[in-house]
Amino acid sequence: MNYIEFHAEKCIACDLCSGVCSLNKLGRVQPAGACIRVSRDTGTHLGPMLCSVCDMTHERACVDACPQEALVWDEDAGVVRFFQEECTDCGSCLDACPNVHQDAVDRRIMICDLCDGDPLCVKWCPEGALTWGGAS
Repeated sequence: MNYIEFHAEKCIACDLCSGVCSLNKLGRVQPAGACIRVSRDTGTHLGPMLCSVCDMTHERACVDACPQEALVWDEDAGVVRFFQEECTDCGSCLDACPNVHQDAVDRRIMICDLCDGDPLCVKWCPEGALTWGGAS
């Protein structure tokens, strides 16, 4: 199973990962609407870095919580897929998992799909804080 690994000690909080993700998924640079989010634990410049992105290795609570099957596990790709046309905006997935986000502008559910096996956040991370883990 493939997943994105976060190495907090290498992260410089540049937010390039969130910027490139939002540009790819939303068509605009809006880090707050990205599938991946990096922040400081304490909210200050002294706290450790945290990364919020689906690691694809745990139970998929978001899929189980969705009453409309707008979130579906794609076993072949090893990712959760989101189908906007099925979404009723109930928020069950947001309550079920901290790695599911919602774009404030479009109200679209944002969950990492690993860019179909070639994650841009990993490619664009200048410090190597994000790496591609697992095996195909």
